[in-house]
Amino acid sequence: MANIDEIIKQEVNPFDPVTFKTGNFWREDQQVAATVDSIHQEAITQVTEVLRLVARDQRTRTILLDGDSGSGKSYLLGRLKKKLNPDAFFIYIDPWADNQHIWRHTLRQMVDSLMQKPEGQESSQLILWLKGLSAFKDRSMMKRILGERGLFIRNFRSTYPSGIYQARDFFGVLYGLTNQDLYFLACDWLRGENLDRDDLNALGVNQPIDNEEAARGIIGNFGRISASTKPIVLCFDQAEMTPKFADGIPNLQSLFNLNRTFHNQYLKNILVIISIVTNQWKVSKERLEQSDLAGIEKQVRLKSINLEQAEALWITRLYSLHDQATPKPDSPLYPLQKQALEQKFPGGRANLRNVLGLGGELFIEHKLGHKPPIEDAVATFKLIWLKEFHKTQQKVERIRQFSSVDLTQMLQQAMNALQINTDPHLLNHAKYSSYSFSYQHPDKTERLGIFWNEEPNMTSFNAAMNACEKNLRRNCCDTLILIRAEKLGQAKNRGYQLFKRLFNGKPHRHLTPHLDSIHYLRTYQLLVNSAGAGELVINQKTLTLPTLEQLIRQSHVLQNCPLLQDLGLVSKPIIKPDPDLEKIKDFLLNLVKTQFMIGRQKLVDLTLQDFSHIDKSQINQQIQTLCQENQITLIPPDAKPQDQSVCWKPPIKNNTSPQPK
Repeated sequence: MANIDEIIKQEVNPFDPVTFKTGNFWREDQQVAATVDSIHQEAITQVTEVLRLVARDQRTRTILLDGDSGSGKSYLLGRLKKKLNPDAFFIYIDPWADNQHIWRHTLRQMVDSLMQKPEGQESSQLILWLKGLSAFKDRSMMKRILGERGLFIRNFRSTYPSGIYQARDFFGVLYGLTNQDLYFLACDWLRGENLDRDDLNALGVNQPIDNEEAARGIIGNFGRISASTKPIVLCFDQAEMTPKFADGIPNLQSLFNLNRTFHNQYLKNILVIISIVTNQWKVSKERLEQSDLAGIEKQVRLKSINLEQAEALWITRLYSLHDQATPKPDSPLYPLQKQALEQKFPGGRANLRNVLGLGGELFIEHKLGHKPPIEDAVATFKLIWLKEFHKTQQKVERIRQFSSVDLTQMLQQAMNALQINTDPHLLNHAKYSSYSFSYQHPDKTERLGIFWNEEPNMTSFNAAMNACEKNLRRNCCDTLILIRAEKLGQAKNRGYQLFKRLFNGKPHRHLTPHLDSIHYLRTYQLLVNSAGAGELVINQKTLTLPTLEQLIRQSHVLQNCPLLQDLGLVSKPIIKPDPDLEKIKDFLLNLVKTQFMIGRQKLVDLTLQDFSHIDKSQINQQIQTLCQENQITLIPPDAKPQDQSVCWKPPIKNNTSPQPK
């Protein structure tokens, strides 16, 4: 068994900033072992009390959750979900692209969250919610539910005789949820997919949910019939990232209009939690009506933590290293000391993120025996990107998980990062303007336009092609590019005929995006949201959006996005003999750069976690290559691999990596 100092030299920094970022609690896997229960316990108690009131009288309430950047708001939402999910259905709603689509965005994310399975459950939240409805519990109906769609609908309509939007269609779709063959199609209808006529017929419904009024009506249905079930908790996270006024202040009016509807229409059993950075809330609330502010039942502010909690946080992070050591260290804080907290935070309180950052600095200093050189920001960013990209690959399984508005915004954000200025709302059309934008290609003189439409409904596609034709007659741009992976119809369809005539490459053309492009664009969008909310950290400093954009260009992480390649915005990389080995080599070097020193065996194990299809011998081959290139060194050089540490050899010249401000 190794002593603690030997283990420290072999292991990764337990305060690694790559682990700081949090977000959607259905996407993130929070480690219970790394949680200090006393931190923000007062806030958890306050939210729990309000949720109990909602469950008791079914009256909808709203909580404003605010705190400084780095105080742990998103992480707290995850803790609340983990603790209270047995008592409520939890919905995560991230920032929306356009205030004109807030109801559709909320509905889409609401159903996406309801489709998730709570811990320890075999059914999704949506099925658990359905089974909790009083109409569903009727035993005489239950005996025949699978074979009697009409009986199901009549039972629900008699239980809820008024106030239900598109009652027959809505209850028919709820019946579809009970049919394994129709479940995902029913979910698509509920989340606002503009389904084609064949899919609508399969569900037995007449109309899709394709506008704000319809989305508001379906959300209202959930609220009106949920009194007999557990409460629904709607968590609007990173509210400061909503569309902004011209002066950069978040425009929260649409969010509070939505919140007012929940209250004024007497929707039942809903708890709304709005999470926002404190200084953004202070300037934004000045532009809200007093009646909107009165709709907030409770404001819960995340406070800084005391030094006892900071010490406990350090102990939880160090525990896994201490658990491996023989003999055990005398102090559970080793190699850190409480005095460092007292010196850094003489007032006795500290920001959660700053505590973790200090722990990381001191840990690396102890590992190396001296202050480390300046950390390579690009290397750290590449590791953050890879972590987020892999999570996105796991969670995003199809392009239509996102609306056309969201997809359009993702592409705009990526292009802006590449210093290609875009102008939104190219098409002069009430609906499709948000699906479009124009831009100037850096190597061309003409103005190009993008129209991204993934609605499967062929009637809608015909309308979209008509809109394109009318706008092209008005010379909206020199070249219009249609991005669409969904079907284009058949030769007999008017929309298909227009498409073939317009987008034939002379000059207007059609691009078919692939899922891997969405993984790149969505990963970047999540990082943009985190940067805007002050939750993206490198070198113990918070990234601004301009610094993030600079790192995107410096790191070339968007270089392999097929859609950006097809648009000619990034060059296709030269094909190498084995691109996987190049990725492994890059990962190995970035990891060593951020850890400065790490055990060779640990380095191999961590690489296998991200590249499980690669053999250990290939990883060791790349380690030897990096040694030959004089970028890393092995200590001791002649020891067995399991006894070696890998150290970074910084170049003598000054580090020119962009540093966060």
